[in-house]
Amino acid sequence: MSRLVSIAAIAAAAALSACSTAQRIGDAVWPFGGGGNSDSTSTAPQDGRVSILTFEQQLAPDPALASHAIVTPPAVAMINWNQPGGEADNSPANAAGEANLQQAWRSNLGAGSDDHVSLAAPPVISEGTLFFLDAETRVHAVDASNGRELWAERLRAHDSEDRHASGGGVAALGGRVFVTTGFGFAVALDAASGAEVWRFEGHTPFLTAPTVAGGRMYATTSDSELIAMDAGTGDVQWTFQAIAESARILSASSVAASEDTVIAPFASGELTALLAANGRRVWTDSLSRTGRLTSLSAINDIAGRPVVDGGVVYAASHSGVLAAIDIRTGQRVWSRAFASTQTPWVGGEVLFAVNVDGELAAFDRATGGVFWVRQLRRYENEEDRSGRVSWAGPIMVGGKLVLANSVGDVVAVSPQNGTVTATADAGNPVFIPPVTAGGVIYLVTDEARLIVLR
Repeated sequence: MSRLVSIAAIAAAAALSACSTAQRIGDAVWPFGGGGNSDSTSTAPQDGRVSILTFEQQLAPDPALASHAIVTPPAVAMINWNQPGGEADNSPANAAGEANLQQAWRSNLGAGSDDHVSLAAPPVISEGTLFFLDAETRVHAVDASNGRELWAERLRAHDSEDRHASGGGVAALGGRVFVTTGFGFAVALDAASGAEVWRFEGHTPFLTAPTVAGGRMYATTSDSELIAMDAGTGDVQWTFQAIAESARILSASSVAASEDTVIAPFASGELTALLAANGRRVWTDSLSRTGRLTSLSAINDIAGRPVVDGGVVYAASHSGVLAAIDIRTGQRVWSRAFASTQTPWVGGEVLFAVNVDGELAAFDRATGGVFWVRQLRRYENEEDRSGRVSWAGPIMVGGKLVLANSVGDVVAVSPQNGTVTATADAGNPVFIPPVTAGGVIYLVTDEARLIVLR
């Protein structure tokens, strides 16, 4: 087995985020590849996900916050979603829109997940065009208003015979589309034509989507090496090596870039702040937990994106730490036992996040206190408690939180109290968080179908 295929198998085996699509997560009980043993199989349900919160005190609203009303920030007209996290700091605004979840149209975005590769990276939207990296490492450019394909460019490594590779993603900025791939190379394409502008040939697969800021493109390899490249030429400016960790969640995380600081998440549970100019480490925190009770809860990966807002970094790990950290000093403002593979949404005085058990919670961003907790759908069959469901999101559109899940449910939730205000059925599993631009919501299903909701 080649190194690339082996890494793809590890990533697929660590994908603890599905239920009905058993092939997608079938080996999750043994996230190190090569099958597993009978003991590990006996520790997990059929879908491969074990709740590590079962052994924790459940989240409960803080009585001291009962009289505090949650006020959402004013809605902002969001024209672009240039980065995987919306903005370079992964802190998109409350986007203008209705979020009634009425379907506007559907389209096809190429090859979906299969036995070899699973989709993980979100689309991005720039100047009216949506860009997406499919399971065959083909970049699609479609009209964001109607789904009409403008161009498609299939990318291949010049010196590799591998046919399949998981990892990578896209960002679009300044007339260029920046792409990282599981084949170990990165490219910049002309956004109008798809023509290749530059190429960086690495030796290790990229697992994260790129973030572009301050004239640099940042991405992390499967060996937990963060590479900063010149966005204009692809030349490497600096690198940073974190602790290598093979057990990880299948996702397409990305760094947060805020002014002169880059915040990088790693599969080891490390969260590291570096100077954007030269890669010098400013501080490192570990969002891993001790006393974990299962092999799956021992996976420390920060699979969601760190968020920077108001001088504070917010991030969550799969092993069960949600933390707020001062971006300058690295000192924790607060932390909570909360296992998540998703990116929190931060706005106003509140942080919203969903955990691996489908609990959507509103936290006081200053103290970590809980305003409310809402249990979203947890099982395909709630009566039999079978077929675990995983959730992706949230983002905020029109003052409502929007999430989707692995059985195709889409919900809009009131940020004031957690009440579900609208629902929709995507018709297919959704593992990629929704994105928004121009007042509409874009979802990509596991079959690479683009669904647009208003």
